[in-house]
Amino acid sequence: MSVLPPPEQLAKLVSKVTNTMLGIAFVPDPAHELRPALVWRTALLPIPGVRPITVGLSSDEQGCLALSGAMFGVKAEEVDSRMIDEALCELLNMTAGLVKGALSLDQSLGLPHIVSESPRAALAVTLRAEKLGLVLWICEGV
Repeated sequence: MSVLPPPEQLAKLVSKVTNTMLGIAFVPDPAHELRPALVWRTALLPIPGVRPITVGLSSDEQGCLALSGAMFGVKAEEVDSRMIDEALCELLNMTAGLVKGALSLDQSLGLPHIVSESPRAALAVTLRAEKLGLVLWICEGV
């Protein structure tokens, strides 16, 4: 993979979205631990073009419920799977736009979609916000 911003800068890009929309800011997880639970739900978004990349976000069930509840203004127990998918895809769409800008890519964003497994051969940056975990994925190709 070509040079990417450091984890601290990537956390700031994600937080620019989540803090503005949800009041939640993320920092790199000091343990850098990619727990299997953190890929409970994953959304990917391709950015085709001269330098094709795919950006993704994933979290565990608790994280998805908290993020979705904050986005829709409801309690976590009121969140359903459709709301989780919509919230994760919306957060990813905005985050991918910021990643694209940070990499100076003059390419159009694809559409975000939910996938059943995490990306392979991808840079995974594990992020933390209080009790929430989130993974930012970036991989070459679409």
